[in-house]
Amino acid sequence: MNIGRFFLFVFFLTKLAFAEGVPFKVSSSSLATPQASSKPTELSAENEDHESNLINDLKYLAVSNWLQTYLGPRYTQFDKHITPEFAEKYILDYKVGRNSASSGGLELSGHLDGDALKRWVRLIDSKSKASSQIKPLFILSSNLPGLNITPNETSNKIKDSSIAQLLYQLTQFQFKKLNTQLSPLDSSLGFDSPPTRSADIQRLTRSASQKGSSLVVWETFSTCPGCPNPRIDIFVYNNENSNLAFVVGDDLLNAWRELNNTEILKKSLLPIFQQFQTELENVFSEGSIHENSFKIVIENVDSYRTLKIAEAELNRGMGGNGLIFKKAANKSAEYELKSALAIEELGERIQSTVIPGLKTQVSKADSTTLVLKLNR
Repeated sequence: MNIGRFFLFVFFLTKLAFAEGVPFKVSSSSLATPQASSKPTELSAENEDHESNLINDLKYLAVSNWLQTYLGPRYTQFDKHITPEFAEKYILDYKVGRNSASSGGLELSGHLDGDALKRWVRLIDSKSKASSQIKPLFILSSNLPGLNITPNETSNKIKDSSIAQLLYQLTQFQFKKLNTQLSPLDSSLGFDSPPTRSADIQRLTRSASQKGSSLVVWETFSTCPGCPNPRIDIFVYNNENSNLAFVVGDDLLNAWRELNNTEILKKSLLPIFQQFQTELENVFSEGSIHENSFKIVIENVDSYRTLKIAEAELNRGMGGNGLIFKKAANKSAEYELKSALAIEELGERIQSTVIPGLKTQVSKADSTTLVLKLNR
C-alpha cells in the first residue's frame, strides 16, 4: 500500500472513531473547589447538591479546556461567554468516576461536540466583526392586488406603508443581533423579482456590491391564480460569492382583507422570521458568508503521525472552517480550507504557526493555492 492510500485509509478510520464527538477527561483535582469524599457513605441532600455542582464545574472545565486549546491566545475574547450553563449544551455524554491518584476526587469522562463549538466560535466572531464586514441591502417587492411594490420603492415604502415598516422592523431585529444595520434600496438594480438563475444572481450581487453591500435580503409578497392566501419569501444573497445563501418562506394564514391589519399579519410572519433567524445564524456559524475556498498542499510528509501533528496545529486560529482532507499521494496531502482571509494573510498565519519538531515554509502562494513544505 502506498503512503497516499495509507493516509486515506487511516484518515477515514479516524473520522469514524470520533464520529460521536471529541473525547475528554477531567478531574476535580484541577478545580479550586474541595474534592468529594471517596468514602462510600450514603449521600445527604447537601452532599448530593455538592456533587451535582462539582459535575457541572467539570463539564465547564472540559469545554473551557477544549476551547483554550482550539483558540489559543484568542480564548480571552470568548471567555466571558463560557459558563456552566453554556458548557452543558455541548456535552454529548459523560460518566462519573473516582480518581485514586487524587485522593478519590471526582473524574468526568465523555464526549463533547467540537463541531458545534467551532460553529459557535464563528458566530461570535461574525457578531463582533459584523458592523464593519456585514452590510445588508434590504429590498421589498410585491405583486399583490392593492399592495404593489417595486424594488426601487423600498426606501419610500418603509416610510409610508405599515406592512413595509413591519417587514423592515422584523428583519432589522435579526441584524441588530449581528451588530449591523439594513440599508433599504432607493434605486433600481434592474430586477422586478428575486432572481434564481445563476447568471441573474451574479448580475444582482455585482450591482449590490457596487453599492457597498455584502448581502442582499430580498423579501417579496406573491400570489397565484386561485390561491386562497398570499405568500411571502425571503431570499438572502451572498455578494462576495455571488450565490443564493438561502430562502425561507410560506403561505400566510391571513385572509386578504386582513393584510392591512399589522397585528394579525405579524402573528403569521413570526414563524417565518424564526426560520429566517435560524438560517441566518447557520450561514454565519458555518462561516459561509464571507468565505472563499482555498487549496492547501502540505509537502514533504514523512509519516501519518507527522501529517496529523501538522494538521492539528494548522487548524488552530487560521480564520477558516478547518482543513478538509481531499487526497494524499507520495509525500504530500491536499486539503480544502474555506476562509474569509485573504491568501496573503493565510500564508502569514501558516508561516508563523509553530509545529512541534517541524519547520514550516510557504513555498508557493497564488490566488487559490498555498503550498506548505515541512522540514525537520
